[in-house]
Amino acid sequence: MSTLDIENANVEEAAETIFNILKDSIGVNTFFIAKNDGYTVNVLKTFNRTKLLLEEGFQIDFNQSY
Repeated sequence: MSTLDIENANVEEAAETIFNILKDSIGVNTFFIAKNDGYTVNVLKTFNRTKLLLEEGFQIDFNQSY
């Protein structure tokens, strides 16, 4: 397993833990974790309670994000 695979697995595991805590604590529809390199925003993990607002894998130019 490469270092990148380990890092991705750690992010995935941490996201699951965080989302499980937040979904029971905060009454919002969508949580997400994204990576921002100053050029592109990449959505790594999402939680959508009832309505799909954001999907994992979504990418957008940093300048177009807000």
